[in-house]
Amino acid sequence: MSSVEERIAAIWREILGPDLAPGAAIGVEDDFFALGGTSMQAMALVQRLREEFGVPVGLSAVVADATLGGVGAAVTTAGGVARS
Repeated sequence: MSSVEERIAAIWREILGPDLAPGAAIGVEDDFFALGGTSMQAMALVQRLREEFGVPVGLSAVVADATLGGVGAAVTTAGGVARS
């Protein structure tokens, strides 16, 4: 898992919170919606990605490929780098 994917997984844990099983591992093939994410949470995810990585990742990119790997690729393609 890349550092971008690790940071996105942490954001997923924040957003999904109690919807995730305690201690559940999130892998690159895991899907945000299959893990319990809703459309409202996806909008929150997009906002957090913009804040964390400084890139304009759209909701359509998350919906098109909601796997951790897909969201990570969208962030990377947009030129995202984790902010300190």
